[in-house]
Amino acid sequence: MRNLKIKNNESGRSMIEMLGVLAIIGVLSVGGIAGYSKAMNKYRINKAVEQITLISGNIRTFFGPQKYLSGEKCYLNVSDTIYSGISSKDGCPVIRKAKIIPDEMLTLDADGKITAITGAFSEMVYIKSIGEVDNPNTETAIFYGIGANEEACIELVTHDWRSANINYIGVIIVNGNGSKNTSFRSLPVPIDSAVTACDKIISTGASVRLKFTIKVL
Repeated sequence: MRNLKIKNNESGRSMIEMLGVLAIIGVLSVGGIAGYSKAMNKYRINKAVEQITLISGNIRTFFGPQKYLSGEKCYLNVSDTIYSGISSKDGCPVIRKAKIIPDEMLTLDADGKITAITGAFSEMVYIKSIGEVDNPNTETAIFYGIGANEEACIELVTHDWRSANINYIGVIIVNGNGSKNTSFRSLPVPIDSAVTACDKIISTGASVRLKFTIKVL
């Protein structure tokens, strides 16, 4: 009987130890998932900076020497301010063939035409000229979707874009009340201003599109 009691006690201790190990594994797993999510978000933010900087440089390289901005437009079909696809029937050949936008961002159809452009956050990206052709004040804007990601919004808005030849930044709502748009024409943007602008839009549950404007000519 004495031996049987010892065995039962040992069995009990083993069960408690096993539950403790499982609890520790659970805590570590939750922490690991949270850490992985944070690391991936940081990676996407850095990737977005890289993509926007590259596109801006390519736009200036290809269109800066020209007297006009023909061929650089890659519009979207938009219904009720919701992105639904590339509207250019020719698939934006200048954008594609001149490598203005990295291949990794392009979705092509069977004929090699661009059907979508997506950034690091799997949200839409497009470029569009602002102003009149042959107007020396004409600018081109990169519209970069980031979803409802407040951390990305704040970091990308406050990033020092002056070396990328960005003239000003806009924080734009993708769906909902368009009056929530905010523009910053003095760079770099102060952190408190960025937090206010990003929170104002994201708190509504809407996705955000950042507008990076470049003076090409």
